[in-house]
Amino acid sequence: MKHLNKRGTRVMNVLTRQLTQLGHSHVVDNATGAFMAVHVERVAAKDPGPVFSVTHYYEQNGDLMRDPDMEFLRGADGGYYPISFWQDGAPTLRREAVEWVGDRIRGYRPRMQADLAAFANQWLANIKEQQGVDTSGVPAQP
Repeated sequence: MKHLNKRGTRVMNVLTRQLTQLGHSHVVDNATGAFMAVHVERVAAKDPGPVFSVTHYYEQNGDLMRDPDMEFLRGADGGYYPISFWQDGAPTLRREAVEWVGDRIRGYRPRMQADLAAFANQWLANIKEQQGVDTSGVPAQP
């Protein structure tokens, strides 16, 4: 599977460093309303490693809408592997690049997963700039 590039990995390392337990979450909102806040949560513990959700939300008719919500598997190598994409709206778009059997990967869709990685690299660069995420001194594994 394709992992994030070094810049995206640095951003994810900053966003997830406080999320040591399942269910831990936090919000990054340094843009004072100019850009959507970033919601980050540790959502699962799978056999290959923890899964994190990174999401922008907006409200429509009283409902929270994902714009988008991506999930990332952090592998044993320290790399972040985008595994799903969900964007609400008309039409709703949902992409699952990994097939699971319990907590283990059964298979994955290589082209879709690579497309998610390319999108995530750009999106995380935007988040870094919009939210002023400081990645200086942060490791860029793998």
